[in-house]
Amino acid sequence: MRIPLYIEFSGKKVAVIGGGGVGTLRAKKFVEVGAEVTVFSREFSDELKLMSERGEVKLVEASADDLDFDEIAKNFDLIVVAVGSKEFNDRIIEAASKYRAMVNLANDARKTEVVVPFEGGKDGIRFAVTTEGKSGVVARKVKELFQKALEEQEELVHFLKAMDYLKEYMKSNEVPVNLRMKLYPIVSSNEEFLELVREGKVDEAKKLAEKIVEDYVSGRKKAEEGGIQF
Repeated sequence: MRIPLYIEFSGKKVAVIGGGGVGTLRAKKFVEVGAEVTVFSREFSDELKLMSERGEVKLVEASADDLDFDEIAKNFDLIVVAVGSKEFNDRIIEAASKYRAMVNLANDARKTEVVVPFEGGKDGIRFAVTTEGKSGVVARKVKELFQKALEEQEELVHFLKAMDYLKEYMKSNEVPVNLRMKLYPIVSSNEEFLELVREGKVDEAKKLAEKIVEDYVSGRKKAEEGGIQF
């Protein structure tokens, strides 16, 4: 069973097998996050050629029949298979497992190890959507619905800024972790704090959060509420 994760890919090495439309989209996605991308294909899209001229990707002209999958798995962190045929999939998976490389099969949603979802977000809030191959159309529709809802909820962005500040404030002031875990729900449920967030008064919300923290750190108030915040 797959688990949703956000993984840092800056500096990781990505091999894309296939230089068509899907291969181009995958290459662009990983280039955008700072990965070192090499595309293996007999032919390349015009966009990939332009990316190569700009030094964004490396293009290696080769047929899948001629590729040494063990050598690729040994030298890359992720192998993306973006060709229509599935005849090489099992060999690529076998090679990848030997060298602990990850595999994204753009041509087989059921057997792929890594799923590349539709993404969206705003001002530090990010989300990803997939139907795991059942329907890209539906996944895109859900992504658009989530994005629209997020765009309409400016309050959430204010809330994130205030809570992020609270976390960094408590860490920098060395508030014990057990007390921090209690203070997150206390501050985030404080009506005055929430009202300031709703009004977009983030700086005032931050100051109030500081005051609440100091009340509990000093012992003027006792933290009886609990809960782990992620």
